Amino acid sequence: MIQITGMEEKHIRQMSVLLAKRHERERKIFHFLPSRFEEIDDTEAVLRKILERPFINGIVAVRGIDVIGYLLYEFKEDAKHGRYVWMDYESIAISEHENPRLLRLLYADAGAEWVKHGYFHHMLMAPLGNEAVIDQWLDQSFSFDQKYGILSLDDFEPENGTLPNLEFRKGSKEDAPLLKKMGMWNSIHQATAPSWLPITRETLEDVKRNYEALTENQDAYLWMAEQGDRIAGFHVYFRKDEPMSLVMPENCAELPAASTNPDLRGKGVGRALANHCFNEMKKQGFEYIYADWHTPNQLASYFWPRMGFQPVMVRMTRKIDPRIAWAHGE
Repeated sequence: MIQITGMEEKHIRQMSVLLAKRHERERKIFHFLPSRFEEIDDTEAVLRKILERPFINGIVAVRGIDVIGYLLYEFKEDAKHGRYVWMDYESIAISEHENPRLLRLLYADAGAEWVKHGYFHHMLMAPLGNEAVIDQWLDQSFSFDQKYGILSLDDFEPENGTLPNLEFRKGSKEDAPLLKKMGMWNSIHQATAPSWLPITRETLEDVKRNYEALTENQDAYLWMAEQGDRIAGFHVYFRKDEPMSLVMPENCAELPAASTNPDLRGKGVGRALANHCFNEMKKQGFEYIYADWHTPNQLASYFWPRMGFQPVMVRMTRKIDPRIAWAHGE
């Protein structure tokens, strides 16, 4: 018999075992994930770090005296999402000997309290190594929102094809006006079909300022591509150093922003720019690149996996009809 109960200090060690075992299974598929998190002491350190957050809570599933699954969740609120519940990549694990449906029991038990207190938006970061687990979340009406992938630069083979006549160079402070203009490209594209990700005028101004500031950031690796007298695209990278992350390999760079001039899309510019930048990042000593993309964005969802990125994690989201707060048919 399974008992769902509140999490206690005595449960943390067994939760750490479940997370280490889950990570071991993930690494059989994605070998570049950090190996040290197959060790229980390391996963326990990760869980204890998460539990230091001020608005974190959790439940465990127990059979007899053994923890067979757990769910940690965090209450959040911001201007973009409103009030929502967040479940991180390390926040969910169940025993490999249990039916994946155990996830539903954990979610149903915890979710009842979330909805009761007005948290109708639920978000989670799910590992992609277990299709049966992903199916459980899809069956609970969660949907894909953002995918996160890793590219191994050792395995990277540049794709050949018709290469546009491009010149590549590093970005500089003088490029600030160009970056401000290019900041609009992705945002406007994301607002079109079938992505339909709204962008307000105020948010767009923030995006422009952030892109402009890239030219002042000493930690940024910024590359520009030009075709004749017009800008063709750009990439920006940062060193990604997250020692407590189960996803991030060592010597990894993050690609948080990349764009191609909308007038030049479909002509090989994006591929040529990526080939150039990946080789440059490899020269800088990086072994991996980490990138993410909005799943309804058809261009990005096709382009980045084709360039060799392996999706390892997906952000999933569900919005409950708020009428459930009062509409019970009584």
